[in-house]
Amino acid sequence: MFPHRRELPRLPLEVHLAELRKRLIFCLAVLFFFWCLLFYLFPRLTPLLFWPYTRAMGEAHLKLVFTTLPEAIMAALKTTFFLALALTLPVISYHAWAYLSPGLYPEERRLGRRVLLLSFFLVVLGISLGYFVWLPVLLKFLLGFGFSHFEANLRLQNYLAFLGKTVLVSALVAEIPLAIAFLTRINLISRKILARKRWYILGGIYLLALFLVPGDFLSQVLIFMSFYLLMELGFILAKII
Repeated sequence: MFPHRRELPRLPLEVHLAELRKRLIFCLAVLFFFWCLLFYLFPRLTPLLFWPYTRAMGEAHLKLVFTTLPEAIMAALKTTFFLALALTLPVISYHAWAYLSPGLYPEERRLGRRVLLLSFFLVVLGISLGYFVWLPVLLKFLLGFGFSHFEANLRLQNYLAFLGKTVLVSALVAEIPLAIAFLTRINLISRKILARKRWYILGGIYLLALFLVPGDFLSQVLIFMSFYLLMELGFILAKII
């Protein structure tokens, strides 16, 4: 795929580990900063966080409740953590690239820079789609199904955790095609290799969906299908970039 390669110098393992530790600490610091900032701004963000819920409810009016004293603050902490992690993804992508790029060949570095720029755009696109498209659709379906069979008494913590996870998963899912395309272009994976291990991969994808949204079968199926289709899109994208 990349001709005229030359052997690159190798560094001691201690140097790699020190560099990795430094970048991990920086990413964790950025995550903590975003988390604190969002938690501080949480009262001002509340109307924005409840917009998908009010949009899904339409003319109906149903207040969210909390049943224990610390539930409201714990809901705020969990939600802001998921949102902070979604905002930190571009930083994590950059430092992952900066850590790996010295070991790549010039052709791979040029490819990686294009992939990195696209990844920033896709994170923003994924968060936007998750917030403006997926959340209202999922909430409308789930609330409509619940209202037709049961009396609703929704908890604040459940809604905010659902919102945070949906936004985070949307940002992660948006990165899959680029990751697959990049790994395909540098010959680390191929469609043939994945075809031989298809059932293991599909099982792994569903286990990931089960971990991200436990107890929500509809969301699990949607995440499973999204991951699989985006994986296939990655192979198509590998022929373009």
